Amino acid sequence: MTIEKVLNREKIPFIKAKTWTTDAIFRETEAKIAKRVSEGCVTVEMEAAAFFAVSKFRNVLLGQILYVGDDLSGIEWNKRAWVSRETIRANLVDLCLKIATEL
Repeated sequence: MTIEKVLNREKIPFIKAKTWTTDAIFRETEAKIAKRVSEGCVTVEMEAAAFFAVSKFRNVLLGQILYVGDDLSGIEWNKRAWVSRETIRANLVDLCLKIATEL
């Protein structure tokens, strides 16, 4: 896969894993979280399913890189200063442009 090839070449560590897409945090009950974890999900986000549905409908190639900004897996919310990490987000844009040029 092109994304993995570029990440490896750029020596960017990553994990290839399942994600759970849901549209509202209040639907993330303890039972649903446990079910998704048992299915192998390591992240939860709010957009991927929609992107993949549109790409399938339009027959357009799509890959997704999730950047983890904060962490809700513990008892308290870990903000991880994601709002102030503009350089990381800029580097992600550059990385995605490299990947897109190789598709």
